[in-house]
Amino acid sequence: MKYVTSLRMSEVDKIAVGEYNISILQMMENAGRNLADFVSELKPKKVAVFFGKGNNGGGGLVAARHLSIKGIKTEIVSASKNLNPIPAKQLHILRKTGMKEKKKTKLKKGDVIIDALLGYNIKGEPKGKYADFINYINSMKKKGVKVVSLDLPSGLDPNSGKPYAPCVEATYTLTLALPKIGLKHASKKNTGKIYLVNIGIPNKVYRCLKINIKDYFSKGDLVEL
Repeated sequence: MKYVTSLRMSEVDKIAVGEYNISILQMMENAGRNLADFVSELKPKKVAVFFGKGNNGGGGLVAARHLSIKGIKTEIVSASKNLNPIPAKQLHILRKTGMKEKKKTKLKKGDVIIDALLGYNIKGEPKGKYADFINYINSMKKKGVKVVSLDLPSGLDPNSGKPYAPCVEATYTLTLALPKIGLKHASKKNTGKIYLVNIGIPNKVYRCLKINIKDYFSKGDLVEL
């Protein structure tokens, strides 16, 4: 299995978009749909999606839409008032369906949290609402709520695997396209079980960067690491 740095992953994204015309929206849709499929298999009574302003948050919002389509009670909680343009489109879609952001959510054993607060572009310790929500997520896990982190547990350095203060303690981590090198070194306390998720990037994109990978998704869109 190939692990990559955050810089390398950024280069992969740029080539996928710039040379292969695979849009961020397409990749986000694939990530969110696969995330929703995974979460639905956990048979949750309710799902709360905690999302940030970036593309990681957008993936969480896509998952919220697909979970709602499956008939699963889903709530969304935002850590930021000002989303980046692409996640803002995902939020607009949800608002059109009648789903509104919650300022807080009540959870109990049998429920699931999706952690879509921070992705691989994290810079330093989480602050403000991000830190507050991470602490809340960890407190809910102690009460039996399962936590599924998208790409990385929020608050985890993608390159060193160091947990900032605070850092999500996930039950599962669904990392996208290729696993970030930090996951190789991180504590299982933070990552839980790790799965690699197909978001539709062709192997040729990786070969452009001399990253030689196998056909990881030959048997399905999720691969346990």
